[in-house]
Amino acid sequence: MPRTGSDRNQRFVSKVCLVTGGSRGLGLAAAQAFAREGARVVIVARDAEQLKVASARIGGDVIAIQGDLSTVAGINQLVTELSANVDHLDVAYINAGHAGIKRLDVMDEETWDRVFDTNVKGAFFLVQAIRPLLVPGAAIVFCGSAAAKKAVAGLAAYGASKAALEHLARIIAAELIAQDIRVNIVVPGGMNTDIALHTDGLDPENSHAFREAIRLGIPMLREGEPNELADAVLFLASSESSYITGAALAVDGGSTGFSRLPS
Repeated sequence: MPRTGSDRNQRFVSKVCLVTGGSRGLGLAAAQAFAREGARVVIVARDAEQLKVASARIGGDVIAIQGDLSTVAGINQLVTELSANVDHLDVAYINAGHAGIKRLDVMDEETWDRVFDTNVKGAFFLVQAIRPLLVPGAAIVFCGSAAAKKAVAGLAAYGASKAALEHLARIIAAELIAQDIRVNIVVPGGMNTDIALHTDGLDPENSHAFREAIRLGIPMLREGEPNELADAVLFLASSESSYITGAALAVDGGSTGFSRLPS
């Protein structure tokens, strides 16, 4: 029997959902969506003030934890605090990321390492650390990027790190399937967030030009809205996707699938 709209609004009642990078942008939108559907939400971010603002916007039973997920020490500190507040996790949306937009001639080791430490190393060791909290039937959803599939100048570190993350998601799916834990990845492209207005590594003028170039490459000719990605995240985190694991779900207006013909 198909679910009704009312049933769908109750998918996460009594569930504990972790959202990293949950204080703004795509992470905040997902955290708000989980909370609307009854979840107890745990958000993690680096900035304490942003966490306070986000907690007020999310409302309900939300736990905010300040933490740096680019180091194993920071991850261990987070999990210690997390374990003091919850005894299990039903969902982990691993969304925290870093862009580091720099071209070949100006890329530096510090920027490159920060991108990979946050997007790849941090994601892997976070899953390792929260594994004891994940219950059978739990779901992990990673946040990838269309940049992993569609090459864009200036996104060497970011695109390569997200490509690595997408492959990593499949490997973790293979390792956790025996524990009845599903692992998938959403692949957003060209999203309309406040973070995108201040694209890391670009000044405001170039940031707007960069976003416009991305938008023109999207067949739908518009940026996606954060709630549109949140819908995909919640689908992959819910029982509605119970037969899906190791998958990458593109939420990119068609940009990694095809090119729009001139009208």
